[in-house]
Amino acid sequence: MATMNKISVREEVARVKQEFEQLCSAGKVTPEVKIVMNSLLVVVELILSIFLEKKTRKNSQ
Repeated sequence: MATMNKISVREEVARVKQEFEQLCSAGKVTPEVKIVMNSLLVVVELILSIFLEKKTRKNSQ
């Protein structure tokens, strides 16, 4: 199974998010693309929080 550095993955997502915000502030992104990309970034951050979590509970107790 492949392994990855959790910190570098999160840093890369943060870098992409920052670059996208810079493009938005420069006016190079349409409002439709901005909404779609922000939604995708939320999904990616959610996936990261699920799969890179240190402890996963198997029950609701």
